[in-house]
Amino acid sequence: VIQPKDTIELRAASGGNIVSLPYKENQLVPASSLPVRRPEELDGFATALKGRIAALDETIKLRGSKGQYLNQDDLDQFSADLDAMATFQVMDDLAKLESFARIDRRMLDQQYVEAREALGKAVRDLKRTMEYKQSTGSQKDDAAMQVILSHAAVNRVVAMLEDTYVCNPARGVLTERMRVEGEYVNPGELLGRVAVMDRLVAELEIPEAHRQALSIGENMRVEISSVKDSKGRPTIRDAKITRIDSVAHPTTHSFSVELEIPNEDLKLPAGVFGTTEVTIYSKPDALVVPLTALRLSGESKSLFVLPAAGGNQVRELSNVELGQLTSRWVEIRGDKLKPGMRVVTFGAQMLGDGDEVNWSEKDPYVVAGDGEKQS
Repeated sequence: VIQPKDTIELRAASGGNIVSLPYKENQLVPASSLPVRRPEELDGFATALKGRIAALDETIKLRGSKGQYLNQDDLDQFSADLDAMATFQVMDDLAKLESFARIDRRMLDQQYVEAREALGKAVRDLKRTMEYKQSTGSQKDDAAMQVILSHAAVNRVVAMLEDTYVCNPARGVLTERMRVEGEYVNPGELLGRVAVMDRLVAELEIPEAHRQALSIGENMRVEISSVKDSKGRPTIRDAKITRIDSVAHPTTHSFSVELEIPNEDLKLPAGVFGTTEVTIYSKPDALVVPLTALRLSGESKSLFVLPAAGGNQVRELSNVELGQLTSRWVEIRGDKLKPGMRVVTFGAQMLGDGDEVNWSEKDPYVVAGDGEKQS
């Protein structure tokens, strides 16, 4: 049975009223993720700020050794760099995010405004401290620390704002929806389950004797007869073996094999049956004959062949060695049977060495009846 490879549980990271949950069951839910934040917006801010202040102090020392002080260009560049580092671009990206669901964030928006104003004031104080010639190192450190603490406060609010978005990490079909818009949810509460349909899997059981016929990474063709293509034929997909159990089933002594089936077009539903063939033996130059060509006499196995030069007297090939068997064919090993030999396939059980036969290219099992051929 073909099933989705993954089922994703979507849960609320924060509590509150659901203000957006537009998807219904059996609808396709696109993949979504929180925007990637710059290092300056996260833990890298303090390091970047201290590095920029150190670079400006070095410029101050260099200019002081020449009896000069910072010019306006230096101060303008420092001010522009500081403004860029203290900017939270993630807020613009969050406004464009189309998530699976969104929780009410009005209180957090107000907290963000307050924290952002505090950060702006700290940034302005730091700029004035760096511009003032008589500022001591301690004063600069204090002003820088206020910026770092204010930035961390904004970061905490942004993290809480991100928690109001419930994102779906992989495209899939919504199989269950537990809540609707307007309802209150608690942190960690399950909102829905999504089946990832672009990666389907199927399991088959391989007998212990044929375990070595398969290997991880090998491709196999899977036929899904219940799903037709544009020409009305069964859908065929190339699947890849992604897992073979290392431990056999204790009762059946078979191994479970997992096949991964591509389904990017989402045309295959889950829960349908698929069939595949496993090649357990391969020998391209094998000589095979129909099972009906064998004459069994106790443990002896014989074939009857006709001379290549013509004639109707058969010659018995006794004690032939058999190889692999199927429901219709049998492999003949050894050098008794040669390619191109004519083999008797009908009535072998009643023949003996030297008997004469009537050779026909027609199937003797097919007889005429009522104007049609019947088996």
